[in-house]
Amino acid sequence: MVRFISLNFSVTALLLFSFRTHLTTAASTNTCVVAKSSSDDAIAIAKAFEDCKTDGTVVFSKNTTYSLKSVLELSGLQNVNVDLAGTIELPARNTSYSNMSAFIHFEGSNINLYGDGLIIGNGQPWYDALDHTAPPTILVSANDSSFGSFRIVNAPRAHMRIKNSNNILVHNVTFHTASSNICYLPKNTDALQITQSSNIVFKDSYLTVGDDCTAINGGVTNVTVSNIICNGGHGFSVGSLGKGGSRDVVRQVQVRDSTCNGCENGVRIKTWPGGQGSVSDVNYSNIVLNNVDNPILVTTHYCDPNVIEYCNSNDTISLTISDVHFKDITGSISALGNPVVNINCSSLTPCSDFTLSGVDITRVTNTSNNVCENLNGSSDISACS
Repeated sequence: MVRFISLNFSVTALLLFSFRTHLTTAASTNTCVVAKSSSDDAIAIAKAFEDCKTDGTVVFSKNTTYSLKSVLELSGLQNVNVDLAGTIELPARNTSYSNMSAFIHFEGSNINLYGDGLIIGNGQPWYDALDHTAPPTILVSANDSSFGSFRIVNAPRAHMRIKNSNNILVHNVTFHTASSNICYLPKNTDALQITQSSNIVFKDSYLTVGDDCTAINGGVTNVTVSNIICNGGHGFSVGSLGKGGSRDVVRQVQVRDSTCNGCENGVRIKTWPGGQGSVSDVNYSNIVLNNVDNPILVTTHYCDPNVIEYCNSNDTISLTISDVHFKDITGSISALGNPVVNINCSSLTPCSDFTLSGVDITRVTNTSNNVCENLNGSSDISACS
């Protein structure tokens, strides 16, 4: 079923709306060109996806802007190509959208989105209102699918979220989110969030974001991140995990051949105190960190001051973090005075089986000494001595 959801109601577009679509469908190729609507282009988009949801191609025309006044639930897609040659503009800020699942939700299998198109997030009014409750721009719940070569600018919250998915490729995307007012930053604008998913590849992309370059969350197995340039974000992160005492498991993560410029964190694993579960088999290699505040950061004491009530759990336990390897991490640290390596684990659930090799971060005069707290085997790690 393909739906658009307005501010006040949810309907099936095919049943409740009758309008002239100018939608071209070729019987032999099953191609649906999205028409322009006189009211809400989400209506025409829903119509096109319904008509081409199986073995079809949906085309957003070049030099055409499709303005949404509703969110889109594009479900039941099977073997669908999405040629995003045009521009999609998200709705203006309205609190009725707060905490919805996404502005655009793709659900199905064998979805292939391509086309060098643009999604305009209209995020500035959300930043100015200090409103961090906007939905993600794109949510993917799919199998055996790829999303590439498109751009998102000024996302109101996360650019892209992958959830309940398997075998997904995200490639050659450009995400650029920045506020025009330094007093109102684009918070919570993660580039790519991954949760409850497996076999995910994120590669060959250029990011300017206000939060994590990657956020690899609970229930995730086998993720590869490569050839990513991230500017001004919060780093290549695993987590946060274990919030509110929840149980999370992450394993088989590889981040390699990537760069973080002016980021708050470089490579990071973050879990909440009192959390349960495990993080294992995580490899960071050939990462360049330029002017980064916290180059290598592992903490089981993560706390978000915006939800301080979750920070008061038992700080002596958290997820177990093991089999983690940092190799060829180079670049420079900022002048804030933080340590290059900061590994701070819980006393009753210490970290174990860590290696650090080829770490070459240029320090400044006030750089603190490295920290390796509650890390089993730290005496054998030169960066900890």
